[in-house]
Amino acid sequence: MHVVPALVCALIGALGGLLVPWLIAQCPEPDHDPAENPEDYPDHVPFAQLARRPGLRIRSLVACAVAAGVLGLALGWSWGLLWLLVLVPVCCALTVIDYVTWYLPSRLIRPAWLVTGVLVAVAAVIVGDVWVAGWGLIGFAALGGYYGLMRLVSPRAMAGGDVRLGALLGIALGPYGTGVLIVSVLAAAVLGVVAMVPMRRSGTMIRRRVPYGPFLVLGALVAVVVGQVLSA
Repeated sequence: MHVVPALVCALIGALGGLLVPWLIAQCPEPDHDPAENPEDYPDHVPFAQLARRPGLRIRSLVACAVAAGVLGLALGWSWGLLWLLVLVPVCCALTVIDYVTWYLPSRLIRPAWLVTGVLVAVAAVIVGDVWVAGWGLIGFAALGGYYGLMRLVSPRAMAGGDVRLGALLGIALGPYGTGVLIVSVLAAAVLGVVAMVPMRRSGTMIRRRVPYGPFLVLGALVAVVVGQVLSA
């Protein structure tokens, strides 16, 4: 077990968690789509208001510390932490936004594509293995393409933001191989179903179902951990 890396990563994650309200506040309000049925979505909460919610900063600090600590515990001193730790507060902010508003802002996702891709490329140069960057591109195409296909099949079940987030996670997970990419997809689906079942049994209205973005993030975290366990 990589206890020291876990503690260091948890500290870095906690510091990143302090930035989550700021990241949320930087997102522009989404344009209204006249084709959308308002009954299918919760009432919109302005991002500036969401960023000021009491307790958000401390909850984000704890969530990011736990997620980063789990990554450190699973990976140890790995070059993958170079981009994964950067993504922790970004993914936390996206999870909060999507859970509350059912929207994943491109303002956070698209810059994260670039930053993650650059860090993966830097790691590839450091370790002297071009396939680290190559697998990042493969992951981007694989998960982005898969979730894009899912959106074509069922636009109500998969939004464009989910596709973009999936592509981002593909860049981050790609260097860990095909197995981790597949596990992330399966874990996200299973976690989503597990969360849906009790809500439907309790008669919860369809418009209040849990959005998919948080499960994409959790599925990616599970995939990294499972990948390390299986490769040990």
